[in-house]
Amino acid sequence: MAKVAPMPNVSREDESRKGLAALRMWNMAGSSIRITDVIMGWLGRKDAMDRMPFCGCSVGAVDGCLYVLGGFSKASALRCAWRYNPVTNSWSESSPMSIGRAYCKTGILDDKLYAVGGVTRGHGGLTPLQSAEVFDPKTGVWSQIPSMPFTKAQVLPTAFLADLLKPIATGMTSYRGRLFVPQSLYCWPFFVDVGGEVYDPEANSWVEMPIGLGEGWPARQAGTKMSATVDGELYALDPSSSPNNAKIKVYDYLADDWKVVAEDVPIRDFTESESPYLLAGFLGKLHVITKDANQNIAVLQVYVQNHVASISAASSSSLVDPIEHAERPTESELDLWKLIATRSAPATELVSCLVLDI
Repeated sequence: MAKVAPMPNVSREDESRKGLAALRMWNMAGSSIRITDVIMGWLGRKDAMDRMPFCGCSVGAVDGCLYVLGGFSKASALRCAWRYNPVTNSWSESSPMSIGRAYCKTGILDDKLYAVGGVTRGHGGLTPLQSAEVFDPKTGVWSQIPSMPFTKAQVLPTAFLADLLKPIATGMTSYRGRLFVPQSLYCWPFFVDVGGEVYDPEANSWVEMPIGLGEGWPARQAGTKMSATVDGELYALDPSSSPNNAKIKVYDYLADDWKVVAEDVPIRDFTESESPYLLAGFLGKLHVITKDANQNIAVLQVYVQNHVASISAASSSSLVDPIEHAERPTESELDLWKLIATRSAPATELVSCLVLDI
């Protein structure tokens, strides 16, 4: 297995590693909860960010290259973007974003890279961003798109709550030619899921997310680590309260509801791990990336397409109760797990899975 060349100009000193570990980086894992650790780590410690060289970046893959966007470097939110070319195994600096962003959400539509939300740091401290922009790798240019309205934040009953609860994008997934962005309102230590909004690139506008989609897609699942789109279907890994009850569900677009397509997902509970499992789609199949009992990274493939097809057919014929009309899958269809790869990596943290088309 080839090694990826290290990013340039990113400090890897022992002190910085310790600082980054203490902040429990939230960036690529997509967890809404971890940003509170970052914020609280800075409260009462004015010099905390000054001692941190780099954290909070986001990643995306487009046009056969990997892009690393923004983040915090010491006291500043970064605009910079770095491009990794797997063919030459080298990094180069790309065009910077319009504003410094840390912990932003990324997505791909029509071979363009979108960066949405995140936080920046101004004179008053950390500020959530509603702005969004898109990068075209063909021209190398960033263009701004309309900011997220955060409609739910605008209808809070009192000015006090509006000032107290800060809106933040907690995930982003490309689905049916649009960007679906789940959102939360937060005030440490509380997070409230409030559905989300959908960006349509053809209309160049935002609309509210369908109610059923948002209700069955809490922030923890909506982050990129536990959601994936395969063959036009949106899947989410639901770990439930116990790893033994973990399941995979698919969104029924016509019924605006979630349906379980695989139960008893073979994942283990790693309470010390920041991100113990990922959901990813590549080569037209759905995969779960996790760690086994020996701390090896394991890639598991699951076949759920037959069940999804029966749900879609039932929804097309009846929106009253489509699951009653769906053909029940056999046990082998539900539990068809295949181990396709393992790698020894005891000290590795699972934060994201990206696929590069080379």
